[in-house]
Amino acid sequence: MEVEQISPRISDNKPGKHLQDFPEDGEQLTSQSPSKGLNLRPLMRLSLRRWYLIVGFTALAATAVWLLGLKKPSVYKSSFRLLVEPVTSEAKLAEPTTLTRSGGMPSEGMFALDYATQIQILTDNQMLSKILEDVRVRYPQLSYGALKEGLTVERVGQGDSARTKLIEVSYQNHNADVVQLVLERTAYRYLKYSLEERKSRLSQGVKFIEERLPKLQTQVTTLQAQLQKLQEQYDLSDPKQKNDFLYKQFQDVTALQLDTQRQLKENQELYANLQQQLQLTPSEGLAATALSENQNYQQLVTKYKEVERQIATESARFQMGSPQMQNLEAQRQNLLGLMQQETQQIVGANVTTSGENGANLGTQNPTRLVLIKQLVDTGNQINVLEIRSAEVAKAKADIEQQLNTVPAISRQYDDLLRQLEIATKTLDQLLTQRQTLQIEAAQNEVPWELVSKPQVSRDEKGNAVAEPADLKKQMTQAIMGGLLLGFLAAFLLEKYRNIYNGTPDLEDAVKVPILGEIPYSNLAANRVEDGREQNNQAQFFDAFESLYANLRFLFTDRPVRSLTVSSATAGDGKSIVALNLAKTAAAMGHRVLLVDADFRFPRLHQLLNLPNQKGLTDLLSSNQPANNFIQRPLAMDNFSVLTSGQPLPNSIRQLASSKMQYLIKEFQSNYDLVIYDTPHLFNLMDAHFLADNTDGVVMVVAVGKTPASAVTKVIKQLETYSIPCLGVVANNLNPKGKKALPATPPEMLDEVVVG
Repeated sequence: MEVEQISPRISDNKPGKHLQDFPEDGEQLTSQSPSKGLNLRPLMRLSLRRWYLIVGFTALAATAVWLLGLKKPSVYKSSFRLLVEPVTSEAKLAEPTTLTRSGGMPSEGMFALDYATQIQILTDNQMLSKILEDVRVRYPQLSYGALKEGLTVERVGQGDSARTKLIEVSYQNHNADVVQLVLERTAYRYLKYSLEERKSRLSQGVKFIEERLPKLQTQVTTLQAQLQKLQEQYDLSDPKQKNDFLYKQFQDVTALQLDTQRQLKENQELYANLQQQLQLTPSEGLAATALSENQNYQQLVTKYKEVERQIATESARFQMGSPQMQNLEAQRQNLLGLMQQETQQIVGANVTTSGENGANLGTQNPTRLVLIKQLVDTGNQINVLEIRSAEVAKAKADIEQQLNTVPAISRQYDDLLRQLEIATKTLDQLLTQRQTLQIEAAQNEVPWELVSKPQVSRDEKGNAVAEPADLKKQMTQAIMGGLLLGFLAAFLLEKYRNIYNGTPDLEDAVKVPILGEIPYSNLAANRVEDGREQNNQAQFFDAFESLYANLRFLFTDRPVRSLTVSSATAGDGKSIVALNLAKTAAAMGHRVLLVDADFRFPRLHQLLNLPNQKGLTDLLSSNQPANNFIQRPLAMDNFSVLTSGQPLPNSIRQLASSKMQYLIKEFQSNYDLVIYDTPHLFNLMDAHFLADNTDGVVMVVAVGKTPASAVTKVIKQLETYSIPCLGVVANNLNPKGKKALPATPPEMLDEVVVG
């Protein structure tokens, strides 16, 4: 029976994110949703599929809450409010803490209250126990849990703009009288607490101050003694004035020292010049001046010069040893002796002169006498300046030493003074604060004010009015809980069924491309409905054309020449997909070879109504050429089929043999596309040996039938063995909502393929 040739045509698929759409500009299509944002599509599909569970749980929860609300006893509620901070300026000024403090209008910080902490104190066990003790005098059956559960304390107003200085206390109970009594005793306890808390706080402040005062007073006394001792030791009243005074003295002494050194240098230079001109020492100059003014000495000098003249005259006439010359020499020596004696009497014994020198000293002209007097005066001035210079240097050293010690003393003085000021100021503040706190502690005015008294609402007859039941809030919570339970039940059911309910679920679950969608088809049934038959058949064939187009155009960098068509489990329709894919490729003019490599459950010979006496098993076990086993079932020269043949004991092992690898290469060289139909991949290794030598695996998944866990395991196994998975084909889709069949019955398989 010949199979009808399929006319090649490109399908016009609906827009979507599946790989049936042609990629543009080399874009690689994947099955994953965009990574941006949260993918809520699976949740929406789950909601649409299991809406009855979600609606059922929601309705059940809402009904239960409504019924419980009808049976719930009446609840009575009331409240009161406390003003815990001053509001007006008059109230702030009248506050005891303001009256005892100076400084005008108090700041907001003086009355600031930590509301969160205050509310915790008002609702702690100690405070509630006191309130419960008061209430149990009349209602001993009231429990601590009922009091704590029904009592609410909160600040009135939310947000910075609406926040108030009020605390609202509310209580609810099934007994209106209990509510009234609880709120009255609570208000009494809270007001009493505010007064006791303020007095306790003030008493603690006074105690703290009194504990610090003795130590602080001792510190002030010690600092005063140290400061006084420092002032007495260094004659110090004000370090700055002392420093300025010493610095001015230092400047004056420095200027005096420079002036003295200048004068000394000038006199020394003058003295040297005079001494060089006169060739006299100061003592000789004094002697010359004194001798020049003595008449006796001048007479002796005149006689001496006369004898000198006679000796010079007579020396021309007489010899030096002649009596005349000896007589003159004796006169000269006699005069010299007299002159020496006169010199010693006039100037003292420290000056010794020879004859000629003594005569020269005594005979000085007026000019030399002036110069000699200037020499003597200069020498005296030099002595005075040298003494002055030494004294000035000593005074400067003393002042400089004092200046060096002044900073340390001044720093010590300032530190002591600063510490004394701080200690004195702190002492004064503590004394003032103690007096202030003592005055405040004596006040008995309650700090908090009850602005609204507790009062349970009553009607005209005086009966207490119960609070209306808040069914709206309860119903909202019930609906939310029901929705949550419904979603949870739907999720657990989906997990239990462990299948893909549609191609979108498969697309979100697997990490490989969705190559195509094969719609559910039953041409036998379509023959009864002529109009629907043509439409369903067209969709069925269009799906395979899109599948082939995706395989061709998605892998342009490495064209697919051979592929393995398999499935995760048995009965997923892989053989039908392999056959129709091969027919579609052949119809488009490609040389196609379809190989049935499923030695466990071969199906292609049944689908094509071909004999299976010889096939791939025989080819692997013989040396005959492949053309002897290849058949051409259709009226197309470019479509060939190699059936499985009769199974042999070792035929499955031969799929991993070198002969099989040789045949794969030979088939790929002789055909444009080779398609291998293999057993399923779950816990079987047959297809793995074959797929490792092809361009990749196309896995068929039966939507609504194939276990999702099996698909995940198979894909992970392919990744482990580094076998490329080209993509997934979703089979048996039913767009009309009918339950998809897991596989087409064997007697209908041929009719599915044959026109």
